[in-house]
Amino acid sequence: MRSFNSLASWRWCLLAVLAVGCAHSGASTSAAPAPSPESSPPAAVSEAPAARSSASGPEARRRKEQKVRRLMVLTGAEDSGKQMLDLMTTQFSQMSHIPPGFMEKFREVAEEESIVDLLVPVYMKHLSEEDLDAAIAFHESPAGKRFLAAQPRLLEEAKEIGEQWGMNLAEKTLRALAEEERQRELKAVRHEGQQL
Repeated sequence: MRSFNSLASWRWCLLAVLAVGCAHSGASTSAAPAPSPESSPPAAVSEAPAARSSASGPEARRRKEQKVRRLMVLTGAEDSGKQMLDLMTTQFSQMSHIPPGFMEKFREVAEEESIVDLLVPVYMKHLSEEDLDAAIAFHESPAGKRFLAAQPRLLEEAKEIGEQWGMNLAEKTLRALAEEERQRELKAVRHEGQQL
């Protein structure tokens, strides 16, 4: 894999990983037809199944947390967190203004605070137990396993496409700005010529 040359590349990679992670958690429900706007409940009501499931007592909460952690293992969330930590430390180590000892302390602090532990409450808040069961079933299925196996290649290609897209947009933007500036200069010259 090609090394990341800029902070922008690292940020794009982070966004891609997060986007794919979100796609993982919603993959099993994406086939369901969307309700019509007239019949859609407000957001607070639509989150009720997840809230009800976690409000059923400590045993239900523990069971749901286990399912969240199972889903995160299946989708590679912990591995993704470790990869992102590696990418961050690589990026940080290339920065000249990092204080001595920062990298060692950063890794030490990161070992004490798992991204998975921080994400579990988010999954529990937004996914009902039924959603978790369906997502786990998908990711344990042959199709789900193939989907997960394809993720590294998808991410790498998405990163490359995103970087190229960003460069193309930047070039177009610079050309458009240069053209606007050229037009302003031409207009100013014409205006000066008319005043003479």
